[in-house]
Amino acid sequence: MYTFRVSFAKLNIEANCHYPYTAQLCRDYLTDAAPDFSVTVSEENIDREIEVSEFNPARGYAECICVYREIAKKLPLYQRMIFHGAVITHQGKGYLFTAPSGTGKTTHIRLWQQYLDGVEIVNGDKPILHIENGKPVAYATPYAGKEHYQNHGSTPIDAICLIHRGKENRIRRVASGEILTELMHQVYLPEEAEAVIATIDLLDKLYRTVPLYLLECDMSEEAVKTSYEALSGEAYPARPAAE
Repeated sequence: MYTFRVSFAKLNIEANCHYPYTAQLCRDYLTDAAPDFSVTVSEENIDREIEVSEFNPARGYAECICVYREIAKKLPLYQRMIFHGAVITHQGKGYLFTAPSGTGKTTHIRLWQQYLDGVEIVNGDKPILHIENGKPVAYATPYAGKEHYQNHGSTPIDAICLIHRGKENRIRRVASGEILTELMHQVYLPEEAEAVIATIDLLDKLYRTVPLYLLECDMSEEAVKTSYEALSGEAYPARPAAE
């Protein structure tokens, strides 16, 4: 058994694992601090994860997914939740882009890095969100997608943007009710009643606090310009002419 402690989003978590993969993935988040809670994954949990997977993962990798799911079940009880999305920072502001897998959120944040100076990726896939002093804050975790985009930091969230593929680039601010069903699919919803209630309360606070946008876009610089101007409220920086 591999027992270790990690620090995610100002919480110390003890994990009890059968394989070393999860500890290796989390090596930059290890801590000796007393745990706030612990998680354990059984071999049966790992078997089920492999059975439902489309790519027959190794047992260590499957266990790693199970560990994060067990963490996700307990986070709402500590006023935190995992949100499927990519969080970036630029000029002191934080933005969360979310979309169903394969829609292009990772490509979009890469385009922000390509066309704008000073863009940092806090987490590229599954950050932890926490409401602090009335404002949502996103924290990096090692669960950052296959690209492993993360910076071990955190940022307040100034806007949330749901991405749809489109032939034209356009964006508009929306009420939470308009995209609520889609957003709910980006959040892990626990089974236990207390955790479900806590998750819904967190989502309510999130959507009341942060402006929501719906972006239809292609994969071009024009898409970056469209989202940047709406989310930041500033004119898109002019690029120097090529010599």
